[in-house]
Amino acid sequence: MQHGYWIRSKPIYHSLAWQYKAQAHVLLASGEGGRSVLRLYQQRLPDQPVTVLYLPAENEDYSAPLVTVVGTSLQVFPDARELWQRFDQVLQQSRMGTRLYAAGTESFLWQATTLAVKHGVLNADVMREQPASLARPVYCVHCKTTTHGVTTNIAVCAGCQRHLFVRDHFSRRLGAYMGLMIDAEDPGNVPDAEEVYP
Repeated sequence: MQHGYWIRSKPIYHSLAWQYKAQAHVLLASGEGGRSVLRLYQQRLPDQPVTVLYLPAENEDYSAPLVTVVGTSLQVFPDARELWQRFDQVLQQSRMGTRLYAAGTESFLWQATTLAVKHGVLNADVMREQPASLARPVYCVHCKTTTHGVTTNIAVCAGCQRHLFVRDHFSRRLGAYMGLMIDAEDPGNVPDAEEVYP
């Protein structure tokens, strides 16, 4: 890779910071994203109402410290379906000037963004932080399945079982990196996968 090489489509994430000019604030976090919310709460709190929706993950549950710090603004969900239903309701009730924040895996960030965009929120108006693993969601261009949590440069598609080369090209519309069959021209010739997105 050349020095200064930059993939135009790859999202750049930053640490969450309060947007103080707002009507309200909605924070959405999953797993390790709970730490991002705790860090955000160390900043000066905004004057407007804050809602925090949190989905614990296996071995990444920050519910207890979040309850202590966030208090009654926190809603913890037992599964993703309930979290997304609640987030959809919150978006329906939100007014212009509501600030949205998301912290979690890349798949989680773009699922939140996609839902927000359906409610008229601009992609650029969702503040996103990826606090933990660099694992990627990979979209198979062959069978249109997205495989989540990919940490290697070559991955087996969860749908068609093809060996996919994980490209750096990211589709904001799909919320995933593109995966292309690596042995299309030489079937069965699949190099060893290397972990590059720990």
